[in-house]
Amino acid sequence: MRAAVDDDILAVSPCRNIDLPAIAVKPPQWFTLDQAQSILDELPTPWRTMCLLGFYTGLRWGELSGLHRHRIDQRRSRLFVVEVNTKSGIKEYPKSSKSRREVPLPPHVLEALERHIHRLERDAVVFTTITKGRAGRLLSDSNWRTQTWWPAVDGARYFDGDGEQQPVPHYPPHSMRHTCASWLVQKGVSLYEVQHLLGHESFQTTQRYAHLQPDAHKAVLGAWERLDAPLTIAA
Repeated sequence: MRAAVDDDILAVSPCRNIDLPAIAVKPPQWFTLDQAQSILDELPTPWRTMCLLGFYTGLRWGELSGLHRHRIDQRRSRLFVVEVNTKSGIKEYPKSSKSRREVPLPPHVLEALERHIHRLERDAVVFTTITKGRAGRLLSDSNWRTQTWWPAVDGARYFDGDGEQQPVPHYPPHSMRHTCASWLVQKGVSLYEVQHLLGHESFQTTQRYAHLQPDAHKAVLGAWERLDAPLTIAA
């Protein structure tokens, strides 16, 4: 409507002063360590490395499926997020975008990745289709979910706190990213570091994980304890 006013199609926008409903922020959906392991165990071997990388780096699905071999620095145990796989093919992130970043790799993740890439050409995409006759093509998000992710999630089981076997929550692949952030925050990594690791443009996005910090309420309780004369009521 604003564009219509700018183009002199309308004199005045009928949408002025309309209060839009507040959009509720949903808590991030993340897997526990046992749940994530059960999903990895259900995946076909070629995809275990891809999802292991997803859980430990927080890369978006398009970043995982657009990763090139030469973006992996094996000597420094790092990878560089530069390209992303989209519906229109591989494209580079803009240089000004926070999505373009460097991500550290734990030793066991790098080891698994090295086993996967040792036969790949330098400029090859790391994760591509493996179907006989169609191998080596860029992955399709919808096809990969249908053929790989959901069957693994549906077949995965874990033991809860009572020792009962339970199905894994039916979360999408993007939850690997939420899982990475949640685990890091719970282990004391600052929200600032998580923001840069995941490439969040806004700090508000990262703040969704604040409640998982191990000492989230410690400062508040400490302040109450330092009051000179706390309020009291008669017993």
